[in-house]
Amino acid sequence: MGGLAREDYLADIYRLQAEHPEDPVSTGSVAVRRGVTAASATAMFKRLARDELIVYRNYSGVSLTQAGEELALGVVRRHRLVERFLADVLHIPWQQVDAYADQMEHALPDDVVDRMEALLENPYTCPHGYPIPDKHGRLTQPELMLLRDVPPGLAVRVARVNERVEGLLAYVAELGLMPGSLIRVTRRNNVDLNVTVEAGGREHILGLRVSEAIWVERASSPDEA
Repeated sequence: MGGLAREDYLADIYRLQAEHPEDPVSTGSVAVRRGVTAASATAMFKRLARDELIVYRNYSGVSLTQAGEELALGVVRRHRLVERFLADVLHIPWQQVDAYADQMEHALPDDVVDRMEALLENPYTCPHGYPIPDKHGRLTQPELMLLRDVPPGLAVRVARVNERVEGLLAYVAELGLMPGSLIRVTRRNNVDLNVTVEAGGREHILGLRVSEAIWVERASSPDEA
């Protein structure tokens, strides 16, 4: 069980680094993500540093070594493929697949995960839009921007939705803002930082908490959205 916990810590460090590459990963942020105390996270960091899987200095945060990143990418690959299988094949609602994948990811043999990938025709992203590493740890990182930063009039495609914001996935699905959806920002309110988007012929006013949790990419042509 200790080995599984170790892998989960490495995967969460990787996810936090990917979300905020400019900031060190702190003990507190990992503890919150794992649902443990800061003391528990610190004890695990010391074990991971001893095994040369992370670089850890008191009060300076942590970073993955090459060996640590390889292990983390393996867990992330497994988790995101399981999410995709649950959503696409079993039609589990996308707001539930993250929790289910947490329970399943360590129980599946590698060859089962590989067969899932083949069945799904080698998907590039999980249902929430996060990239899936291949079996060699390679992944494609498209150039994305936060919805909050999109200027009015620009046509964009929803690429990723933060899976960790409580209630967000069901909300954006109801509005038709899931990954792949074409939208256009029609207005920005610089006072309260709301943005108004048009999707499927309807307008929606989104607060900052939502617009900071959705990443988009430019639509292929101005007339696409």
